[in-house]
Amino acid sequence: MSLLKSITTIAGASVISQIIGAISIWLISHKYNMSQVGIYALVYSIVLIGAQICTFASQLLLPKQNDNNLSQNIVFSLLQSMLIALPYSYIMTLFFEQNGYILYVLTLCHAWILVSENLLLRVEKIRLLAFQRISVSLLVIGAIFLTPNIELFYFCWAAGLLFLICAWLTYSVSFTQISISHFSFSNNLAFIKENRAHLSGIGSAEVLAMANNNLPTLLINFWFSPLTAGYFAVVNRFCLAPVTIVGNAVRNSIFSKWSIDFRNNTFNYQEFKKVRLMLLVLGLIATAGVLIFYPLIMQLGFNDEWLSSVPTSRYMLPYLLPALAVCPLTVIELVFGSPKYFLRIQIEQLLVIILAFVVFPYFHKDYAYSVLLFAVLSFIRYAFIYLTVNKRAHLLAKEDAQ
Repeated sequence: MSLLKSITTIAGASVISQIIGAISIWLISHKYNMSQVGIYALVYSIVLIGAQICTFASQLLLPKQNDNNLSQNIVFSLLQSMLIALPYSYIMTLFFEQNGYILYVLTLCHAWILVSENLLLRVEKIRLLAFQRISVSLLVIGAIFLTPNIELFYFCWAAGLLFLICAWLTYSVSFTQISISHFSFSNNLAFIKENRAHLSGIGSAEVLAMANNNLPTLLINFWFSPLTAGYFAVVNRFCLAPVTIVGNAVRNSIFSKWSIDFRNNTFNYQEFKKVRLMLLVLGLIATAGVLIFYPLIMQLGFNDEWLSSVPTSRYMLPYLLPALAVCPLTVIELVFGSPKYFLRIQIEQLLVIILAFVVFPYFHKDYAYSVLLFAVLSFIRYAFIYLTVNKRAHLLAKEDAQ
């Protein structure tokens, strides 16, 4: 499948998933209230961060893993997820007073979703990857419709997702290639030692990347209220939808394509330039669209609770453009570049979050200024990243020409 076709396929699935996700949020706010939207966003953020901690980027080895080590890689990722999810879910219950059993199952399932997605990327089954994402989103909206209260919703979501991801893994994993020796402590320890650089560098960076995406929701819940976090969640779902849809589609597609190029010791610079230009144009269109149309949509089709999210959409505009135009390009560092640099840019974003959502509200508890500070500092950070990834691309182009 060509890169453009791959991007459009994943983007199409992401559009459907985002629409389903938006309906899910609307249903929760309509069936319950905006505070429950904030709590749902809190649980979802905890789970997504936990999924990355559980796998620690071991799943990202799958697309470029050689056939001899593939089974060991799969077993390691699945076992690691089952073990790490236990203490993680327990710790989260201490901080946020959520159901520990539900958090464990949801965290484990989302970790296994990452494994399944990368197995599909390895063999370039992009349509199946798209269908998997849609099925996961449909499960949430189905659970909301079928359950009479919020407690049963979380139970049905967790139980349904466990069944669904087990079915997907059954499809993707060749169990005839897995033996008892793959589960041994010595073999898994040898796998860790062999991939130490990736797990410590890229693993830490991926955990931080997911934490950076979801920590604002957790911290807004902590400093302000679930209602305020609900507004932030609505803006994340609607205004940042282009980042999620296009950004993830481009990221997954170029990660799959460039992983193949990496195995073949080549790099297509002309393809990089086309992707860079496409992202810049889409970033400008998305930013202008949010500025103009989001307030109109909120006024025409939603109630006052949703209309109250409009100011947050304005504060996030400086973040939206570079998040879409620059962030997906960092895959070049993940595949071809330095794990240390990929880790560094995530640490920088974590510092931005700490300044905006920990240090600033500690001294001056103002939601609007915190979000605006976060967006402006992120814009400055992405400007420096843009220069670095272009420098990497030029270097790879020169090496490929030799």
